[in-house]
Amino acid sequence: MQNTKIFKLLDVLSHPERQRFLEFLKSPYFNQNDALVKCFVALLPSLQKTKPIEQNEQQIWKQIYPGKKYDKARFHRVCSDLLKEAERFMAYFKFAQNKSLQNVYTLQSLNEKRAMEHLPHYMNFTYVQHKKNELKDGEYHYMQFLIEDQKSRFEVNLNKRTGDNNTTQAMLQLDVFYIAQKLQYYNALLHYKSINSTNAEIVLIEEIIRLIKLNKYEDYPLIKIRYSILLTQIEFENEANFNDLKKLISVYDKKFKDEIVREVYSYAIQYCIKKINAGSQQYYREIFELYNSALNLGLIAHNNQMSHHDFKNIITVGLRVNEFNWTEKFIKEYNTQLPIEHRENAFTFNMARVYFFRKEYDKVLNLLQKVEYDDVFYLLDSKHILIKTFYELNEVESLTALIDSFNMLIRRKKIVSDDYRLKYSRFISFVKKMVNTNEKSKIEKLKIELENSKDTPDIIWLKEKIDELLKKKR
Repeated sequence: MQNTKIFKLLDVLSHPERQRFLEFLKSPYFNQNDALVKCFVALLPSLQKTKPIEQNEQQIWKQIYPGKKYDKARFHRVCSDLLKEAERFMAYFKFAQNKSLQNVYTLQSLNEKRAMEHLPHYMNFTYVQHKKNELKDGEYHYMQFLIEDQKSRFEVNLNKRTGDNNTTQAMLQLDVFYIAQKLQYYNALLHYKSINSTNAEIVLIEEIIRLIKLNKYEDYPLIKIRYSILLTQIEFENEANFNDLKKLISVYDKKFKDEIVREVYSYAIQYCIKKINAGSQQYYREIFELYNSALNLGLIAHNNQMSHHDFKNIITVGLRVNEFNWTEKFIKEYNTQLPIEHRENAFTFNMARVYFFRKEYDKVLNLLQKVEYDDVFYLLDSKHILIKTFYELNEVESLTALIDSFNMLIRRKKIVSDDYRLKYSRFISFVKKMVNTNEKSKIEKLKIELENSKDTPDIIWLKEKIDELLKKKR
């Protein structure tokens, strides 16, 4: 059952959402097929996060139709119908959480029914309820536009056009929503252009920027913060833009929905990464502080699940700024938010990284022996750390043997992409030269070669080791 569409959809629902779905299914207004209720209840033990019970189709069937012979076609129809109801529930559940949208649809219905006596009261109620929303995000302004639009329709139905205030307000709220969304897409486009070549264009963006520069939308935080993100991209060298963005983050990080705050932190972190890649190593501290704040706000994990990418990046940054105790605490605290099949490897491998930075090399060797190499990236990264560890311990024989085996590994076409193969080859090449180069002039040439090298992994460590070799020669 775990590979069926209905199981996979129900698996992403939280426990409270499943309880609401059960209530949804039991309501005769939404569902009159009792078999769907029984099917869902039968699936619940298999959906438990701890100690789930594996069940096959026949076992589920017996709980839906006890005493009846298994009918595969009928069972699949029940699962298909349950899937449709689950999809319908997700739409309903989303709608039930959006009070402003419910009020807009009520206004729309009242206008269509020409319920003129009831409309003024409900219009006022809708305004009051909507203003209570503290999160002034894009959806807020779009809902405000829809409310103003319904007020305009009400006045048309009354043949009463005493002024254009609500029409002006409708246009203003639509403009705010539109401009905020345009900035979001334009920021995304600029980011994609920095990674992949694209010729996509967004019309009217120059006009939007001109209006913002005239302070036309100074009172709208979402426009301010997305325009600030834009400036960090189009005026990358001006570090004042990044400082302005940080100030806006500190003001508004609790005044938007998580998805918007996550978007803002993501762009701020990307700016720091670009600065680091450009040689500004002090931005490791900036990125560390951003990650720390994002963790405190609960922005990194989604549904209590953290990606390998984020987990590893946070650890890398923590180690770069010598926050070893903080990093060790992070590994132990957040390792449980990784997919269960990767937790043990992730914990062992990343603790080895902590010990390497602490120069406790014997502990590194002991831990890396416990990593199971079923994941190619753990395999490559573990060997990468082992090479550095053997170098630090001056274990030349072990280092030479490992370099040879690592070279053979990355030459296997299917194991890594050409890009990764080139990067690892560069790293190995520099380590071999460091081991085999004794003359001062050759070491100086190696340092120049490294400074001119692009996309070489662990370039900071390599520079440190080459500087140590030069220091010995002096």
